[in-house]
Amino acid sequence: MKTLLLTMATVLFTAGATANTLELQAMNKDAVAFDRAEMAVVEQQGVLATTAVTYYGPKVWVNGVLRPFFVNPTNGNQFCEERGHNQEISGSTITCGEDESGYANYDWYGKAWVYQSTGSKNQCYQLYATIKCQ
Repeated sequence: MKTLLLTMATVLFTAGATANTLELQAMNKDAVAFDRAEMAVVEQQGVLATTAVTYYGPKVWVNGVLRPFFVNPTNGNQFCEERGHNQEISGSTITCGEDESGYANYDWYGKAWVYQSTGSKNQCYQLYATIKCQ
């Protein structure tokens, strides 16, 4: 995941819709990762402003391994903050994790991403498929 792809769709009232693709380099110090991102941009008084960014395939580092993470407000906000945003907003999507697997969970008191096992309850363990940040 050294190179990340960012797709930016820009909608201008006079020029119609245009799309630009930017290639970003991931920094080794990044605590979070993702497959790709889409940035929503609007024009406000002649200036382009970002309204939200949707990250696809978000993962976090836990003990040297990139892992998907459980859906909850603490995890969502922490991922977004580590990407430089204020918070997670409505619009994220989920996928189901498997029994007898382990995923990441943010320990707010310990200020670190930790490994958490699912056990074997034969249920859907909600993980982020996409996460939307603002």
